[in-house]
Amino acid sequence: MINRNSEVSAVVASTVKDISRYIVIGAAAGLVLTSPFAGQALIGALGDYFIEKHRLKIKEINSRTLSQSVYYLNKRKLINIQNVGGKKIITLTQKGKKRKLAYDLENMKINKQTKWDGKWRILMFDIPEKIRVARDSFRTKLRQLGFVRFQQSVWICPYPCENEIDFIGELFRIRSHLNLITANIENDQLIRRKFDL
Repeated sequence: MINRNSEVSAVVASTVKDISRYIVIGAAAGLVLTSPFAGQALIGALGDYFIEKHRLKIKEINSRTLSQSVYYLNKRKLINIQNVGGKKIITLTQKGKKRKLAYDLENMKINKQTKWDGKWRILMFDIPEKIRVARDSFRTKLRQLGFVRFQQSVWICPYPCENEIDFIGELFRIRSHLNLITANIENDQLIRRKFDL
């Protein structure tokens, strides 16, 4: 028998998580709300922001969900809420900035070119055993981004990905161990098939 209460709780928790993500993303740039007040006025202004900026429908957000999201982020010290010049400004704390980086990493993707330029992006790395966790996480992310293992510690992708590799390398603190080369490969039919090119 399905427990409706647990079903509803799961949906609410999921929605709070989604809205919290939007708040963190907005706060990264300094989320400015027209309401100088806290409580319901702040929540109302936040709802208006989401409808305008993220094109969320009114039914997707409600004051309870927004309140829970703000409470959740504030309690965990991920955001600061300040009164500046008659407006509320929500910014990220250092802890919040780390959460934003995690969101950026989750949502990262390498864009496919409309017409492939015929060049391969070959990523070589030699990450020490003492930072094995970073190395394993890095490999997992490469797979998620669509890279294919070419040889041991050599991965390949057909599309420009310099910014993405720089970002991940800095985030995992392994940038100095990475080398990204853009090159042509002769007789690359087998590799092309792996990427449907």
